[in-house]
Amino acid sequence: MNKILLFIYFVVLIYSCSSDNTELLLEEQTVKEGVYAGDNQWIYEQMNHYYLWREDLPDSLSCDYTTDPVTFYKALLSSKDRFSYCTRNTYYTSSVEPLDYGFAYQVYKSIKGENLLQVLYVTSENLRKQKLGRGDWLHKVPTFGSSLSFARGKVKNGAFQPLDTLTVEPISWGQQRNTVYLDSIYSVGSSKVGYLCYLEFDNIKDLETPIKKFYDAHVDELILDLRYNPGGYVRTCRYLCNSIVPDEGYGKIFQQCTYNDRVSEEYLKEFGSRTTKEYYEVPTNGNGQILGSEIYGLKLKRLYILTSKNTASASEATIVCLRPFMNITVIGEQTYGKGVGSWTISERQYKYELHPIIMQYYNASMETTPSDGIPADVEIAGGYDTVKKELGDRNEPLLAAALRSIEMDGSSTVIVEGITRAEYSELMPIGEPSFFHKIKTEY
Repeated sequence: MNKILLFIYFVVLIYSCSSDNTELLLEEQTVKEGVYAGDNQWIYEQMNHYYLWREDLPDSLSCDYTTDPVTFYKALLSSKDRFSYCTRNTYYTSSVEPLDYGFAYQVYKSIKGENLLQVLYVTSENLRKQKLGRGDWLHKVPTFGSSLSFARGKVKNGAFQPLDTLTVEPISWGQQRNTVYLDSIYSVGSSKVGYLCYLEFDNIKDLETPIKKFYDAHVDELILDLRYNPGGYVRTCRYLCNSIVPDEGYGKIFQQCTYNDRVSEEYLKEFGSRTTKEYYEVPTNGNGQILGSEIYGLKLKRLYILTSKNTASASEATIVCLRPFMNITVIGEQTYGKGVGSWTISERQYKYELHPIIMQYYNASMETTPSDGIPADVEIAGGYDTVKKELGDRNEPLLAAALRSIEMDGSSTVIVEGITRAEYSELMPIGEPSFFHKIKTEY
């Protein structure tokens, strides 16, 4: 009898423990699901509405809503998508302005395994006073605090040879936000040639002064340097193109965009068309504002654009959307290949914001940027093996090729001598250049 009671006691004890554990596991699972479920359900709803490749989304019932939102978001993306991403909602993150060190660079690995920085361009006046220039080589030295110290030197046979040191003080990104790096005018024979080195399609106001300068000077040709421009805002791209396009483009389509089936239906009901279209305006030339700014028409018949493999988005759209109306010569490297655009989706109650691809853009002839980029008409490598003359120097290889083509009345058969340095050949580039991560979400 005692044995039977003892057995019953153990059965009850085991059942009790199992029941407690099951409840605990269920409670833990509920808590875990409760942390992410709301955000993830909202994420799926937004993607199912706006995502360009909506048809490629997994079935909502097959999704794991217990995973963290970034992982959940990535699991939704189409294999065609190289660009969509998800981050913490800026409402829930620090609003501290990012710091900038006043120069852009590409990282390389030396034969000794060191990470070396080659300067691509310098925006800091303080660093220019210290003679930091394009093509200089830097090696970071351990420091304390927010300032950085670099050994500055040269590269020979793949190895770094220090010459002096350089201290770099960070400044807020907003202190040097002018996106026009350089605007110059050259004389080539009897022609006036404008040169605009443009770093990012951001504030339209940055472009007003240089465009007016070219307009007032009656430039005959324009060289647009977009090799370090990863893209930006559609409206800024439209403004620049509108200043460049010749008369026959006025009133014609600048850009037309397509969307997924759901968004297309909404546009059809509201506006009578499944696509959206934007048009070139007649420039006011100082007699009124269009797009919130003065547009000065340069009335060019052809355009030279300098590119690199990091020329992307709005920079590529500039080439594509002007091509139906004028001759464009691309000099440099094949571009990045981003013919799609996005916008930011966020709501205060959710802790994540989405940057999904929502549209594909086309020009007036229904042409878009190829996914592998726009090929160069005159190929000149922009990597470590190209001499890094200062931007704007007439002997800088890409600019020299454009000036030479103008001198030869538009010929694309251009040879630029002395563009490589053998001592760089042992270096291996690492990742993307520093400027590329500042790309705008819209384009």
